[in-house]
Order: sequence, then C-alpha cells, then structure tokens
Amino acid sequence: MSTQGRVAALLAVLASAGCSGITTSVDYDRAVDFSRFKTYAWKDVHTVQNEIVENRVKSAVDRALTSKGFRKVETDPDLWVVEHISLNKEKQLTTYDSGWGYGYRGGWGGGMTTSTVSEIPVGELVLDLVDVKQNQMIWRGTAKKTIDPNATPQEREKATDEAVAKLFAAFPPTKSASLMGPGRDASDRSTGSSGR
Repeated sequence: MSTQGRVAALLAVLASAGCSGITTSVDYDRAVDFSRFKTYAWKDVHTVQNEIVENRVKSAVDRALTSKGFRKVETDPDLWVVEHISLNKEKQLTTYDSGWGYGYRGGWGGGMTTSTVSEIPVGELVLDLVDVKQNQMIWRGTAKKTIDPNATPQEREKATDEAVAKLFAAFPPTKSASLMGPGRDASDRSTGSSGR
C-alpha cells in the first residue's frame, strides 16, 4: 500500500472509532397474533442494580409502547415487560501504521506497525415481552452499545431513547413481516446490520 493509502486508511479507522453506534436485534414467535395484545405491565425481576438506569429504560419503553397504542395497567395485563441490563467488557484490537520510515537501503519505506489490545465496556439491554395468559415469552429485543464513561446524563438518556426506538420501530410484528424470515421483522432486513 502506498504512503497516501496508509494515511487514508488510518484516518478512516480514527473516524469510525468515534462513532460507536447501537447494535440491535429482534426475535419473536411468528405464530403469535400480536394484534390481540392491548395492555402491558412491568414485571420486576430485580435484574437491574442501578435505579437511575432502570427508570431511564422504563420511561423510554413506556413512551415507545404508548406511541404504538398500548396502555400500561397495574393489574391483569396482556403482556409482561421484563428488562435485563448487563455491562460486559469486549476486547478491541487497534493497529497503528505510522506510514513513514527510513528503508534498509537508504530510501523511504514502510513505517512501523503497532497493535494494542484493550478492553472496552459494552452495555447490553434485553427486553422480553411475555404473554401473561400463556406464560410464554413471545418477543425479545437486544441492544448493545459501547459505554462512554464520560457521557453526560443527557447523552445517556438520548442513547437509551435511541436504542429503545430502534427495538420497537417495527413493533408489533405483522403477518407480512413474519413471512420475511424466521424471528426477524421488516426493519431487521432493511438496515443491513444485526438488527435495527
């Protein structure tokens, strides 16, 4: 690769490093008629240790489901909503090519290449919808994002809203979406990512 090519590649890596997006995926039971569900309630399973994060997620989901015509109730819901939040560390390989260097025979040649392995914190949100009468999970949405420890509360709330909005973008699944493929909805196929 030429010097200009190495510089261009390095700039592309640096640019993408600052744009860690949200990865989402959705799975659901295609045999279920989602149009018969009208109400929901939260099922507290004590999986979230941070009350601030828990309330932030619940508020985002409440807004998303309300916009879809669902109504939150205190008793006798059609659906249980269950949230799971975890923080993991994933390994990231970063390779840096200086692009310039003095060659063995006295001319300018390729530079030094250095690789480092680091651990990055990744937050994962899993939302389950359970058919109360059948006591069966019928829908699951998963969102993952690299955590920025320096993010402000406003930025964290925005990221949560974005993740939940992506998960529920094509909810509830329709019969036509179910025909597109097992466990995926229309928006899964349109993004080219692992989810929405």
